[in-house]
Amino acid sequence: MSKWIAGIVLAFSSILYQSGIAETITVMQAVKNAFSVHPSMAVARAGYNQALGQRLIELSPDPASIALEYEGVPDGESMDAHEARTFSLSQEFAFPLKYVWRARAAGIAVDEARINALIQMLDLEQEVRNAYVQAWLIDQQLKILDENANAAETYARQLKRLVELGESAPLEERRARVEALQASTKRDAVIKERIAVWGKFQSLTGIDTAGIVLNPPLAFDSSKAFPLGAVFNPDESFELKSALLQSTLANVETKAAVFSWLPDLELSYFQQNVPSETDPDFWGVEFGISLPVWFWLSGRGEIQTAKANQRAARGNLENLRLQQQTKAVALIQSQQALWNKLELYDEQVHPLAEEAYKLAMKSYNTGEASYLEVIDSQRTLLDIQLEHVEINAALADVMSEIDRIKGRSVIGFDELQDILNRGY
Repeated sequence: MSKWIAGIVLAFSSILYQSGIAETITVMQAVKNAFSVHPSMAVARAGYNQALGQRLIELSPDPASIALEYEGVPDGESMDAHEARTFSLSQEFAFPLKYVWRARAAGIAVDEARINALIQMLDLEQEVRNAYVQAWLIDQQLKILDENANAAETYARQLKRLVELGESAPLEERRARVEALQASTKRDAVIKERIAVWGKFQSLTGIDTAGIVLNPPLAFDSSKAFPLGAVFNPDESFELKSALLQSTLANVETKAAVFSWLPDLELSYFQQNVPSETDPDFWGVEFGISLPVWFWLSGRGEIQTAKANQRAARGNLENLRLQQQTKAVALIQSQQALWNKLELYDEQVHPLAEEAYKLAMKSYNTGEASYLEVIDSQRTLLDIQLEHVEINAALADVMSEIDRIKGRSVIGFDELQDILNRGY
C-alpha cells in the first residue's frame, strides 16, 4: 500500500510541476483574444459604422441643382446666337424644425447601434467565458478520473499478486480488474471529449491551446457576484437600454410627423445674359415654399403610423423589463443555491467522503473490511469529487450570466468601448 501512496504522490507532483512550467491563460486574456480574432467583431463594428454613416446622410441637405439654359436660339444657328442665357443655382431646405427632429433621431439611432454592437460583444464574451469554464471543468474531471484509474489499476495489480501468493480470493481480483477497466474507459472517454471542448475554446479565442493551463473559474468572478438577496435594476441591462432608445426614437418620430405639415423651403440664384440689351448681364434670386395641400391624407397617415410605433415600442420596453427582472430573480436564486451547495461540499460532504475512503483503506489493510467496501467508498469519493468541480463550473456559468444581464465585462466597460472604436 505504501508503494500505491508513493505512486499517487509522484503523479500529483508531476501534474503540479507541469502546471508550473505551462503558460497560464486567464479569462481576461481569452476574452481579449476573442475580440481581436472573432468574425462577429467585424459584424458589430460594421453595424455601428453603418449608423454613423447614416447619420451623415440624414443630416445632409438635398443635393443642389445647377442649370445652364440657352433661350431663343434660331433654327440652324449655334448656341452663341442665343437671345438669352441663364445660369441658375437652386437649393431645397427642410423647415428648420424638421432638421432638429431629424438630428435627434439620427443621434438616437447611432446610440442604439453602439449599444447593439456592445450587446454582440457581450454575447461573444459570455460564449468565451462558458467555453473557458467547460475547458477548465473537463481538465479537472480528467485529472480526477486519471487518478482514479491509476489507483484502480494499482489495486488490481496488488490483488493479482496476492492471489498468486494465496493471500486473497480470486473473486476480489476479478472485481478489481473490472473496476480498473471501467475507470480507464471513463478516463479515455473524457480524453476524447476534451478534444472537442478545447477545440471550441481555441476556435473562439484563436489561442493555441497546446501546453496551457486555465485558472479556476471562480477566481475571476466571485468578487463581482450578486450579493445574496440583492435587488437587480433591470435598466442596467443593455437590452433594456436598446429598447429604451427605440421608445425614445418612436417619440421623436411622432413629433416629427406632427410637424411634417411645415413647408419645405427653396432658394434659387440666377445669372442671365441677354446680348440684345445695352447692359446684357442680369442677376436675381428666387424664394419659394412647398404647399402641404395633401397633408390631410399623407400627414394624418404619418402621424397615425408614428403613434402606433410609439405604443409598440413602449409595450416592448415594459415587456422586456419584466422578462429581465424575472430572469434576474431566477439567476440570484440559482446563485444562492449553488453557493450553499458548494459550501456544504467544501465543509462537510467532500471531507467526509475522503475520511470514509481512508477508513475503508485502513480497515482493508488490517483485514477488517473487504475490497468491496473499499470499492464502494472509492466510488462515492469519485462521484463527490466530480460533483464538486461541476458545482464550481455551474456557479461560474451563473455568474457569467449575471454579468451578461447587467452589461458587465471582465475587461471593464471603458476598454470594451475602446475595442469597439478601434475599427474607426
